Amino acid sequence: MAAGLGTRMRSTVPKHLHPILGKRMVDWVLGAAAGVGADRLVVVAAPGTAEAFDGMDVAVQPDPLGTGHAVRCAREALEGRADDILVLSGDTPLLTSDLLRALVETHRRERAWATVLSFEPEDARHYGRVLRDAQGGLEAIVEYRDATPEQREVGEVN
Repeated sequence: MAAGLGTRMRSTVPKHLHPILGKRMVDWVLGAAAGVGADRLVVVAAPGTAEAFDGMDVAVQPDPLGTGHAVRCAREALEGRADDILVLSGDTPLLTSDLLRALVETHRRERAWATVLSFEPEDARHYGRVLRDAQGGLEAIVEYRDATPEQREVGEVN
C-alpha cells in the first residue's frame, strides 16, 4: 500500500516516496516482498502518484479512505490470481524477506484466515494498537487517534 499522502510528515512528498539510503522508502518494502517469491506484486497508489510506479501493476485508490479501502482497491487486480495475499505498508522499510517468509510460513502452518504482524516497541507513540480478546486472539486494531486512553496504554502495535 502506497497511497498515503504523508500529511503527518508535513511534506508535499508522500511518506513512502521519501528517499532513504538512495531508494524511496517504498522500494525497500517492494524489495522485501519480491524476495518472498510472490507471483505478483500490486502497488496501491494514490491517483497523483500512480505514475511513480511505472512498469508495475498498480491499483489506484481514488480517495484516501484507509487501509481496508486500499486493500479493496487491489481486489480486481488479484481476483482469481492469488490464494494468499500479503498486505504491506509502503512505509515500513525495515521489513526483510526473511521476516516476511516466516510470517507466510506461520500463516500457512496455522491455516489462519488472516495473520497480523505486530511488535512491542519501547515507545509505542502513535502506532495503531493491537487489541486482543480474553483468549489472546486478535479483537481489533485501533488507530492511535481513535483509541481510548485505556487502549493507548496497550504496548502491542501493528
